Amino acid sequence: QVQSDSAAVNTDTVLPKATIVFLDGFIHDFGVYGERLPKSYDFIFRNVGDVPFVINHVEPSCGCLHVGYPKHAVPSGAVDTIRVTYDGNGFRSGFFTKRCDVYSNADSVFWLRVQGTYSKTLEEQWLKENKQ
Repeated sequence: QVQSDSAAVNTDTVLPKATIVFLDGFIHDFGVYGERLPKSYDFIFRNVGDVPFVINHVEPSCGCLHVGYPKHAVPSGAVDTIRVTYDGNGFRSGFFTKRCDVYSNADSVFWLRVQGTYSKTLEEQWLKENKQ
């Protein structure tokens, strides 16, 4: 065993972690929709911790998702949103589920999920009503 005279570095020191809660959960179901209908959802959260909440980056599960999130630190007690938009135009019909991994200064990576079912019948109805 080798010992050193240099000062020991305390590796147990951990920066405080942010704590947030989502007001309506981590999953949103768009239900049954026509393909060209807008499919965006705002996940509303509150910072219930003692330190500002900072999102470092978000990784969508595929290119069909766009995620808008605060680029600033969300102060303790504040409410903000993460908007997830699904653009499945041109993809196959039926059920889908997509996920976004959110990397932040919270205790761990968390994910947000959107899901729904594309209906060709609703798509045809929407096209007829909008004359496209």
